[in-house]
Amino acid sequence: MTTKRRDFIKKTGLGIASIGFLNTLNADTKSADPEFVFNDINGGSDLEMKSFRVTAPLFCPYHSIPGGHPGGGGSHYYRKEAFTHNPFTIRASGMSGSPVIVDANGKFFGFMSTFGYENSTFNFNGTDTLTIQIPNGQDVFVDESGNGDTAWKIYNTKIMGRLGIEPLKDYPKFWSDVEYCTWVEQKYQRTHQISHFNLLTHEFVKKYIDAIIDLGYPKGKLTLDHGWGQFPSGHVDSGFGSWVPDPKKFPDFKNTMEMIQEKGFTPGLWIGFPKIHKDSLIAKKSPNLLGQWEARGEKIASKGVRYLNPAADIYNYASEVIGRFNDMGVKKFKIDMSYNTKSDMLHIHKELYRAAKNINPELEMEFHVSDIFFAKYADVIRTNDVWLRDNVDWEGRVKTHYKVASQSCPGRGINLDHIGGNDTKVITEQKFLKHLNMYKNKIGYPLVSVLPNHFGEKCTRATGDYLWQYANGPRKLVSDFYIKED
Repeated sequence: MTTKRRDFIKKTGLGIASIGFLNTLNADTKSADPEFVFNDINGGSDLEMKSFRVTAPLFCPYHSIPGGHPGGGGSHYYRKEAFTHNPFTIRASGMSGSPVIVDANGKFFGFMSTFGYENSTFNFNGTDTLTIQIPNGQDVFVDESGNGDTAWKIYNTKIMGRLGIEPLKDYPKFWSDVEYCTWVEQKYQRTHQISHFNLLTHEFVKKYIDAIIDLGYPKGKLTLDHGWGQFPSGHVDSGFGSWVPDPKKFPDFKNTMEMIQEKGFTPGLWIGFPKIHKDSLIAKKSPNLLGQWEARGEKIASKGVRYLNPAADIYNYASEVIGRFNDMGVKKFKIDMSYNTKSDMLHIHKELYRAAKNINPELEMEFHVSDIFFAKYADVIRTNDVWLRDNVDWEGRVKTHYKVASQSCPGRGINLDHIGGNDTKVITEQKFLKHLNMYKNKIGYPLVSVLPNHFGEKCTRATGDYLWQYANGPRKLVSDFYIKED
């Protein structure tokens, strides 16, 4: 009988790896007595349940939702309580990684396909049992050997082969440059809660660049963050879907991009592309782009902000937006706000990335969703927001965000996001330096946002030393968390 679906679930050793693949690995990564279970459900149920003994806490890199955990820490990725998760339909939130689980003893479990994602779930009973619901057409990789990192690298390598993901090798030099982003500097200079959205002007950008040059830092990418666009209703949220420069802030946006280049920097632009507001310019023109409201459990936020309808013509919308700014000289796009249902975000990322690369293959496309199934549609993944607050384990968040970014998006560049964090009210010299030191010797390019001279001479010097060390060094940009061929 022909098998329509086989779950290669290995009780010990290296998951779904074939014998041929096993032979390419080092001896210390092999199981002494491999045992495979082949499940043929050709005539059986469309859903199968497999249970495994596990030890909490379970590391769930896809679970970026605080859900009762401190919002500024990293503990929400480590679950001790009972749960049922669908890692494909969970909210992407701030930084959601691959659909895998690693237990406290290094046992590894990972879904191998997006097919049947609607019914692909992890269920933990809160004590010692993980039950995986496997729909027809889905495969699961299981390695109970206890070497979670090795198993995860093998899983990544298999997925990369399945999806045709090639590690970045030949890319424009500017992709590996250091980066400066206006966002946290806008927040530092604001006078009230939301005034930073209105601070971003041509003159602000000019002064920001001049300050970087005066500090003697290496030149690199210069990204304009949230606040450059129009807010048609007067409310900031109406800017989602209004990707047109505000003429009061930027009388000639192309001239601003040219000014950035003349000063020796590469222009970049923040766009919260997956979000759309009912009063935005594009919603008035193409209401079919309006999709889901933000999903938070069973509640739906009843605001004007929504997410793009993944069934709409995302490609043409993205082509118009990206093409227009490419013509103005933008070389890098920082894509933000991919916070809703991951299965929807995946399609939006795919169409946006395809549009960008058809316009200009050398554009750097940066995202914050670090799932391996998203990796083919990204060039760079950022480690995303951190707030250096005393009441949370922000150091744990820094470590976990880096772990999620580097291990869930193999073969993609890493942006070491916002040295000093995002909350300017809590940054001190000591915290700034500690955060900076946590990034040293990590794969990825450094990003400065708030200018370090605000926090003292030590921060200014240490940042300069780090940036120049990176700029003059090998510039290790790309995550190598996979098994490389000899």
